[in-house]
Amino acid sequence: MKFRQTIFRKEAGGLLFCSNPNTNHINISYISSPSIYDLRSKYFFKSDERTSQDIINKQFHQGHHYVGDWHTHAEKVPTPSEQDKKTICDIYRKSNHHLFYIIFLIVSSEKDFSKSYLALADGNNLYSCRHI
Repeated sequence: MKFRQTIFRKEAGGLLFCSNPNTNHINISYISSPSIYDLRSKYFFKSDERTSQDIINKQFHQGHHYVGDWHTHAEKVPTPSEQDKKTICDIYRKSNHHLFYIIFLIVSSEKDFSKSYLALADGNNLYSCRHI
């Protein structure tokens, strides 16, 4: 919520991690913050690939496994853009993992986190879970 996008703020994003991705229930145990190297504007976010990989490596050595991405939208009830859908599916395909899907979260501009958007991506499709 610290990075939620209000009218004067740029999009922000980061990575999602859990300690055990091999269960039926994923409990997010670590959420990374935006990097100073990310590309950010009011309607755009692209994480810096090198910084993201460094975070993934560091968290893996601390027992946390990468399971997805998050970013903000300046919308009360956010919906993914076509670019968002393409990006998360590309990330799934390019990542070295054994997951059936990765988590995709778009944080609402509202203080009510339940307005945020949650989906799963398998490299070909985005499966909307619901607004949280």
